[in-house]
Amino acid sequence: MTTTPPPLSKSPLRIAVVDDHSIIRAVFRSIAEDAPELDLAWSASNLTEARGCFAKDVPDFLIVDVSMPDGNGYDLTTEFLKQAPNLPVLIVSSHEEKSYAQHALKCGAKGYVVKNASPAEILEAIYAVQAGRYYFKPAIPLPGTHE
Repeated sequence: MTTTPPPLSKSPLRIAVVDDHSIIRAVFRSIAEDAPELDLAWSASNLTEARGCFAKDVPDFLIVDVSMPDGNGYDLTTEFLKQAPNLPVLIVSSHEEKSYAQHALKCGAKGYVVKNASPAEILEAIYAVQAGRYYFKPAIPLPGTHE
């Protein structure tokens, strides 16, 4: 499957990454560096740091881990969406159970991928969510579908 970026805009999509694992933040940094249409606005290793960054700089797109040392990504997503209701959110996690993806949808995220996804799949998820589509792997019933 070819990953096609969205139509070029005048400026790159500014993404923010919230994950307590430095290796995961590095992966997203590398993905952003390799994709000219993306720019890593900031990354945070915990929710407190993320709140500080968000207060100073609301990104165009948020990627957040579920399990964090000082809370969870679901609550952070809900909190940030109250402040920026149109913020596209992709939740990433090591959990492959559908219940985690369902919880992501309930908190307002438009996408969910497991951390073992390939960089191409992560880009596909970012592009889909940014374009206003849902992207959930594992697949779950989505609003407007009859699954």
